[in-house]
Amino acid sequence: MRVCIIGFMLLWICVNNLYGVIVPVSLQVLLKSIYAPALFSVYNRDYGMLYCELYGVASVAKAFKGEKCEVSAESARKMRHFAMTYTRNKIFLEQQYRIGYSNGWCFLQNGANLFNYEIVRDGYAIVQHFDTIAENVLKDLEVLQSQAKAQKRGLWREWGEEMSCLKVTLMERAKEVMEKE
Repeated sequence: MRVCIIGFMLLWICVNNLYGVIVPVSLQVLLKSIYAPALFSVYNRDYGMLYCELYGVASVAKAFKGEKCEVSAESARKMRHFAMTYTRNKIFLEQQYRIGYSNGWCFLQNGANLFNYEIVRDGYAIVQHFDTIAENVLKDLEVLQSQAKAQKRGLWREWGEEMSCLKVTLMERAKEVMEKE
């Protein structure tokens, strides 16, 4: 009896993430909506509707201006259109996927691949460093991004300067956020 109680208490501590223990959450879900190339809503029968923002991935959402560069509203609109078309051709509404969460970010498993990797590898998103809990994943994404840029895949073909601008601007913002923490 005492062993059972101690086992239950240890399980409770791990599940409630006390003392900094990281417990990954993995769920089978239905893809319900694609809001942006890296942002989705999914449904799980136990948890209901959930948001899934891809870990380590960012795509163009709207026009923006960095310290040294700028992406116009027209370029951002076109880039977003191509990235959304790519996403809709790779993952499908009402299909089952497996997702994993880490610090509120998700990993979307697309067959035997992680969509987080696919979208960067194919040049329709860049690496985002706002959360560095999985640095090995970010390093892998950086390699894939470098290859996509060098081979001018996806958006890198026509909007290389804009993609570089997005990358530099997000790195600057990530540094600011990390310094505040």
